[in-house]
Amino acid sequence: MLNLITGATGMTGSHLVQALVLRGERVRALVRPTSRTQNLRDMGVEIRVGNLSDNAAVASAANGVDRIYHCAARVADWGVPQDFVQANVNGVRNMLAAATRAKVERVLFLSTTDVYGFPGRAARENERFSPRGYSYADSKIQAEKLIWKHHKSVGLPITIIRPGSIYGPGAELLVVRAVEALKRRKMFLVDQGEHIIGLTYVGNLVDAMLLAASSPNSIGQAYNIADGLEITWRTYMDRLADLCVLPRPTRNYSRNMAMNIANFWESFYRLLGRNERPPTTMMLVELLSSDEPIPIDKAREQLGYEPRIKFDEGMRNTIDWLRQTGQIE
Repeated sequence: MLNLITGATGMTGSHLVQALVLRGERVRALVRPTSRTQNLRDMGVEIRVGNLSDNAAVASAANGVDRIYHCAARVADWGVPQDFVQANVNGVRNMLAAATRAKVERVLFLSTTDVYGFPGRAARENERFSPRGYSYADSKIQAEKLIWKHHKSVGLPITIIRPGSIYGPGAELLVVRAVEALKRRKMFLVDQGEHIIGLTYVGNLVDAMLLAASSPNSIGQAYNIADGLEITWRTYMDRLADLCVLPRPTRNYSRNMAMNIANFWESFYRLLGRNERPPTTMMLVELLSSDEPIPIDKAREQLGYEPRIKFDEGMRNTIDWLRQTGQIE
């Protein structure tokens, strides 16, 4: 079994590579010229260098592959809209074309529950897409539309995984950026932090991806993936702060106040023509102020998925990684 992974140097992709290697499967990675690949090479991964915008590079990487795990994406709550389209939509279009020519047996696409538009309630897989004007989420909606259309028109065997908020070793938003904000005492909560996060430990996500990729019943299906818990932002941030021996966040805003602050900063940065991320964003506030009780019944019933890593273990693994990488003492 030869697996092609895009985004193999990213957080989810790197964990997926490790899992596949441990299973004794062959792995090929399509990486950008600027990517650091020594860890992949040490694991015996075959490296192909190229961008998703390069049709020839993508086609070459897909040639002879059995399965493609498309994890590569631009994931951020702020940025130039065209950058998200280029990475998350055009890159998917090229991958679909290459997968079709290579006649792969499965393409597994890593999406997000953000495509539901932060409804503040349980959103199941048949929920309609809800664009909200956030470049990341909207580009993922465009990508999924491309994938479903391609599946129906040419019969490419696809499966879509929609995780909630991913945490664990390597997580940018929920771990690295949160710890930096805690250190600077800049972390804030919305509505006292009482909203539910759709927490998804990266190891549980990888388990689900492997189950979905090998199940004949998952072709043409989408699956929500989360840990099946109702952890609040207050619980998560307090636990993260305590384990890092940092002060717990005390700053709190109402949703309306937080949205007004984020709107001010976004407007100010646009007025100045600045592309770097402002101090806070409307998408971040949306995430902090929307309940996300992600239902995973479909994955449980059709894939046999069951979250293996519980919250306490996931947090311990995360803190161990932060210490090993020198981000905390």
